Amino acid sequence: MSMGRKGCILVLCLLTLASCARKGASDWITLENGRFVQQEHAFFPVALNYIADLQWNDTACWAASCRNYERADRYRFSTRDSSLMQIEGEFALIKRMGFNTVRIVGIASDLEFPPDDETLHLKARYGMGDDSLYTFAGDHEQRYLQAIDELIQVAERTDLKVILLVRLIPGKRQYEEHLERLADRFKDRPALMAYDLFNEPLYFDVPHHRPKEEVHEVVKRWRQLVRKHAPHQLVTIGLVGVPEVFAWDPAILDVDFISFHPYEYEPDQVRNEIHWYGQHVEKPWIVGETAIPADNDSVPYADQLEFARKTLAQTVACGGIGYSWWQFKDVHWGKFHADHMGVVNREGWTEAGPGLPPIEGTVKPLVEAFTSFNPNSDHGPCVKPANYYNFSSLHTTKLTGRIVDEDRKPIVGGVVLGWNENWSSSYYTKSKADGSFELYGDFHFHHWMVSATRYSMVRGDCRPNAFLTGTDSVPTYYLGDMVLDSLRFVDPDK
Repeated sequence: MSMGRKGCILVLCLLTLASCARKGASDWITLENGRFVQQEHAFFPVALNYIADLQWNDTACWAASCRNYERADRYRFSTRDSSLMQIEGEFALIKRMGFNTVRIVGIASDLEFPPDDETLHLKARYGMGDDSLYTFAGDHEQRYLQAIDELIQVAERTDLKVILLVRLIPGKRQYEEHLERLADRFKDRPALMAYDLFNEPLYFDVPHHRPKEEVHEVVKRWRQLVRKHAPHQLVTIGLVGVPEVFAWDPAILDVDFISFHPYEYEPDQVRNEIHWYGQHVEKPWIVGETAIPADNDSVPYADQLEFARKTLAQTVACGGIGYSWWQFKDVHWGKFHADHMGVVNREGWTEAGPGLPPIEGTVKPLVEAFTSFNPNSDHGPCVKPANYYNFSSLHTTKLTGRIVDEDRKPIVGGVVLGWNENWSSSYYTKSKADGSFELYGDFHFHHWMVSATRYSMVRGDCRPNAFLTGTDSVPTYYLGDMVLDSLRFVDPDK
C-alpha cells in the first residue's frame, strides 16, 4: 500500500532527524579510560578562561565581552548585535591562537541573593553603567537563557568547546534550580562540554573545612542532578590545588574530572603542584587555571612564554588531560598580579577576521606556547623540582613529624599546613615515602592541619614554649606520628 506524499515526507524528516542526532552524538566530548575523546579521537582541551558579562536594557538582555577587556573611558558595544559580533571576533582569535576550548566565567555564575531576599537575582549592567540586580524569574529568566544560548551559538560557529562555570552553594536549593534550567535548555548541545559546579571552595565555601563526608554527599547530589537533566555533559569542580585536601579532597568528589588552579606565588610552585596531582590524584584532572603576569617591563613576555611551555609539558608528563590559561585579555583591576595575565594586552589593535570588529589589544608572545603545542609529542618526565618539599626555601622555623594510617603504615603525599597566630599566613609541605615531613616557615607556627587524599583530617595548635632548637639551629616543633583514618564512605572495604 502506498504511503502517500505526506507519509514519505514524514519518513524523510525522521531519517534526517536520526542522521542529525547521530552526527550530534559524535560531537560529544566523553571520557574513556581516563581520557577525553571526540569522534573516537583523543581530545586534549587547550582552554582559555574568558569572562562574559550580562548586558541588560528594558526589553532584552544579551551576552557581552567583559567590559574590563575594553578601555575604561568607553565601551564600544552596547547593543545585542554588536556585542555578539565582538564575542565572535574574540572567539575567532582565540581559535587562531591554538585554543580549542573556552571556560566561560561570569555570566552563569554571577547570581546572588540581595539582603533579606530569598529570590535569586541576576547581576547585569547596561554599557559602562553600574551593576544592577534583576530577579531570576518569568521573562527575565527566558531572556537570560536566550543570552546564554546565543553565547554558545558563537562558540559553535567558531568551533570551540565550552566549560561553563556556574554557581552552586551547599544547602541553597535556588542555585540548584538555576543549574537545572541551564541543563534542561542545553542538554542537546555538544559544544557545551562540561559544567564547572563550584569555583575554589578553599576560598569560597562557608564554613571553611566542611567535613569530608558532607562534601562527598553534597557533590554526589550535584552530580546526580546533572545526570538527570543533561546526561551527555560532564561535570567538574575547580580546586585551588593541594591545600584543598583538608575538606574538598579530590579523591572524594563525584565528578568526571578535577580542575586544578595552581598559581606561581613561590618559585616553581606550579610544577610542584602538578607533580603532586600526578602522583596522588587518581581521578582524571586538568589544569583549569594558571598563569603568571607579564607586562614586558617589570616581567618580560619571554618569562610568561617559558612558564606556559614548562607547565604545559609538566601537565602532560604528569598525566593531566587538559590545560587552561587565565585569562583572555589583560584587565585593569588595580593589582599587577591579576592585571597582566592575559594572552592579549591592552595596547594597539588586532584584526579578528573578515566582517568582524577589530580587537583592542595585541597578542603576546605567550601564544606561541599554544600554537606549537602537541599533546601527543614527548614532553619528558614528570619533573619533581628540587624544592618540592620546601618551595618557599625558608629555614626560620619548622614543624616535623610523620603521617601514618591506622596500622602505622607511612602515608606518602600527605599534606601538612601550618599557620601563624592570627591565621593570616601559612605554608604547606608533603610527606615523603616514609611518611616523614618537615614544614618550614618564616614565623613560629601556631596552628596546624594534616590530611591526605582518601584520609581524615586532624588539626591542632602548637605550644609556643615547645619549639626546640636542634643541631641545625632551626627552632622545631615535634608533632610525632599523625594518625589518619581511612575514609570508610570512600573505601568501604577497608
